[in-house]
Amino acid sequence: MLYHVSEQAGLKTLVPHVSTHKKPYVYAIENAVTGLLFGVRQDDFDFQISTDKQGRPTVCECYPGALERRYRGKRCSVYMVDGADFQRGRTSWDSELVCESEVPVLCETVVNDIYERLLEEEAAGNITLCRYECNDRYRQRISKHIVDRLIRFEVDLPTCMETDGRFSEHYKGIVEALLSVMDGHLLK
Repeated sequence: MLYHVSEQAGLKTLVPHVSTHKKPYVYAIENAVTGLLFGVRQDDFDFQISTDKQGRPTVCECYPGALERRYRGKRCSVYMVDGADFQRGRTSWDSELVCESEVPVLCETVVNDIYERLLEEEAAGNITLCRYECNDRYRQRISKHIVDRLIRFEVDLPTCMETDGRFSEHYKGIVEALLSVMDGHLLK
């Protein structure tokens, strides 16, 4: 069994949609706790998500208060699906499985407050939640992550601060620095 988590309740069939991978997929995951992270709209500019050797998720905030901002008071549906048609290795994250065709839902479980549920899972040792830390080591880790995603996702640097408040509020210095080094003045 696999899990697909969505803000939308009452789905009977999961339909492929285009996301950052630019191909229509139905996404699923083996770990239901990891799946909870996708119960609301969030992306790599909110969190750095990884898994440890035991398959437990680790979530690091990319800016202060990201966990509460994205998850507190938000509800989601956890859908159980048959994993027979899903494939691993089609995206850069090994924990993520995808299917190119519609997938029937086997059952649905509603989570009324994702943030509270994540705190429960943290207390049970099923997830590591790293709150933003104002120290050089943590900020260096997040900065590397943000720079990688800005480049990998081909974010339009000249306009991103106008279209997404996270960039002007949290990543302005990084965006301005990248714009500065990309103007060609460093080349001889």
